[in-house]
Amino acid sequence: MRKLWNRPNQAVWSLATTDQNEVGNMNICTYVSAVSMEPKLMMVAVYHNTKTHANVIACRRAVLQLLSEDLASVTKVCGHLSGNSVDKVTRLKKRFPLSDCNGIPYFTGCVGYLELELQKLLPIDGDHDLAIFNVLKHKNLHDTPILTTDYMRSKGLLR
Repeated sequence: MRKLWNRPNQAVWSLATTDQNEVGNMNICTYVSAVSMEPKLMMVAVYHNTKTHANVIACRRAVLQLLSEDLASVTKVCGHLSGNSVDKVTRLKKRFPLSDCNGIPYFTGCVGYLELELQKLLPIDGDHDLAIFNVLKHKNLHDTPILTTDYMRSKGLLR
């Protein structure tokens, strides 16, 4: 049996960011939650020593996209490779249609996205920091099944 914290079926998101040279990056995240209704705030746990972490600090803006089941294979690039050594967006563009929201890339096949602005980065003990973002805008794109951790496990994409 899985550890208790791994038993709930979680939505799979991608946090898209850019660096100061406007080079995009995308990661995979499941530690995501709404934390306030008014103003609308989202919490995303951001892994230390990653391109995403550096981009969030440097640019303070991001696009949080809810992935669809059709995008399950993006986890091989977004989740298994480091943006510090690979240009993930260039790789992804070869196989998936991308658009941008104010210069930040997102998958046109995602369920929808949130445009975010960093309000506070909370350093915590452990391997992630908690990023609290203001939601600047949101957009639903497709009414398709969302990608979940259970779906990824069923396809052998998550242990």
